[in-house]
Amino acid sequence: MQRKRHPIESKVTSLSAVLVAGGLAATGLALMWLSVQPWADGAWSAFLGQVGGLLLATGLLTVAWDLVGRRAFAMEVLAKAKLSADVVESGITRVTDQYLDDVEWGELFEGAVHVDVVVAYANTWRNAHRHRLERVAKARGSRIRVFLPDPDDEATVGNLAQRFAMSPGAVVAKINEAVTEYRSLAQAGGGAVEVYVRAGDALFSAYRFDGRAVLTLYSHGRERRTSVPTWVMAGGELFAFVQGEIDAIAAQSTIR
Repeated sequence: MQRKRHPIESKVTSLSAVLVAGGLAATGLALMWLSVQPWADGAWSAFLGQVGGLLLATGLLTVAWDLVGRRAFAMEVLAKAKLSADVVESGITRVTDQYLDDVEWGELFEGAVHVDVVVAYANTWRNAHRHRLERVAKARGSRIRVFLPDPDDEATVGNLAQRFAMSPGAVVAKINEAVTEYRSLAQAGGGAVEVYVRAGDALFSAYRFDGRAVLTLYSHGRERRTSVPTWVMAGGELFAFVQGEIDAIAAQSTIR
């Protein structure tokens, strides 16, 4: 393990650099002074002046780099390194605001055995990936779990109606349609298809494909939007959060 430098060591290092730079600058000034003395002829005068100017400039640049440039550069590198470490630990592999088009849904579905879907009803997403959902459902030993709002809970329906600027009746119809459509994915000899409903507010949509997941936030605007923050993750802390939330939702849900 690399030993962490003590602040005193950093100060000593900086002081040493300043002393060396000061020595170079002083030597440069001395040579420039000698270059203008009467005894220095043309060749020696030019030589001493050029060397002295070079040493003076080197000393000044060294001081400037040590006191300002090196610290700024180090802070930038450390900031980027910390951000990179945070991204790696979170498990994020992609960030976008176009969850319908930019997310690599085909890759996520490919080979997936256990798929969890937490949505309000997701008509557009469901229709776009119906063939992929059917392929997963057809595989023996697979499992698809879908978690939807409870259409029989008045508070839940009212909250969604306000969020999506729809009538409560329209929200109930959308959810019931989703229940029917997702249940129709079940195939004889295939995997399990389970549809659940849950009373309570939903804070996000989530899609889990074995060890990978997609998390999409809801907008506070009361209109349909496809441009919303979306994260794709494979393992890591954020995936663990999504998995924990799905487990909590499952514990609060009843099967339909």
